Amino acid sequence: VGEPTSPVHGPAEDKRERHRCDYESCQASSVTTPPQALFASDAAVGLGKMLKRLFCAAALALAAADDQDAWVAEPDGSQQLERVPLPKTGQLHDSFADLPTDCELLIDVAASSVNPVDRTFPGISTERVMGSDLCGVVAARGDGCSEPARLPVGTRVWGDIGANVFYAANGTKTKENGAYASVAVALESQLGVAPKQASTAVCGALPKVALTSYKALLWFLHADAWTGSETIVILGGSGGTGSAGIQLAKRLGAGTIMTTTSTANMQYCRDLGADTVIDYTTTNWADVVEDGSVDAVYDTVGQAGTGRTALKKLKSTGYYVTIAGGGVPADPRSASFINSDTNLSSSSLLDELAAIVDDGALTMQIDSTYSLEDIAAAFDKSAAGH
Repeated sequence: VGEPTSPVHGPAEDKRERHRCDYESCQASSVTTPPQALFASDAAVGLGKMLKRLFCAAALALAAADDQDAWVAEPDGSQQLERVPLPKTGQLHDSFADLPTDCELLIDVAASSVNPVDRTFPGISTERVMGSDLCGVVAARGDGCSEPARLPVGTRVWGDIGANVFYAANGTKTKENGAYASVAVALESQLGVAPKQASTAVCGALPKVALTSYKALLWFLHADAWTGSETIVILGGSGGTGSAGIQLAKRLGAGTIMTTTSTANMQYCRDLGADTVIDYTTTNWADVVEDGSVDAVYDTVGQAGTGRTALKKLKSTGYYVTIAGGGVPADPRSASFINSDTNLSSSSLLDELAAIVDDGALTMQIDSTYSLEDIAAAFDKSAAGH
């Protein structure tokens, strides 16, 4: 309610109306032939008509240069591919409050991903471009960017721009987003140099899930203090965050990694590095893990009562964290964490993760790829849970 009249990636109605009129005008002038035909007139075509056609061709080119295809969400919950204005550097700070002072960059987007949180965009009162993960190339740097540039034009970058933010005009909470488009705008502090060894698809699929699991392991499960003998339970090992979590836990020195998954994905989790894989379709993980036996529980699933069960399974020095929302037991060893609340300054973590990827210790299996216009099909597959 009460969002600004010119939100990030929102429609510039006056420009759109002008472009629509330009298209209609040109169509009325029968400018439907290839450009070279504009100059192939004969004596039957008057100078006025020729000039009008040339003007219309220029107007159409300008419209194409100012707009781009993007997957947008509407206030009524509908979504579609639509022509929207290209983003501009500076618009993030104009639209949102309390952002880091880092400069803004335009990114030519090569790939993104679909996570459950990406499938909807609730609480908006005007259309917004969806999408959070991105892999692409820096196309432009905004005013006020420091030199020498950390991420110069032409640098291949990756990041998660799905941060929770607040509109400057009224303080309403929303999401940044904007990656489901050819060009996106992002804070430099949200981006890192992309891993050299990652394909474009992997580069676009990893940022959100890798950042989420890396933060959960380091900030809440204190993996930086592990000595190599620790046991961690990762609930939901075959999902995006679970897959990243298994690999990162192994990289950070976990001695034993236990995880839950379905029957079909048990070998997949073993291949990622899990030592014990529990088939949740036949077995409750709480019946396998002994009380007081593990050092960490990382919950990516969010079933009711998981926190209370996890605390029973932890050693007195162990920790539990969930990324699935909801309440957690009132215990200093228990925490709930939302990655999108901490995604405005992730550059240093992304650089650490890129090094891990380039070392061959972190990747993401790509099941399928979709074009921009087929995002609805990607959402359907994501909603199926596999």
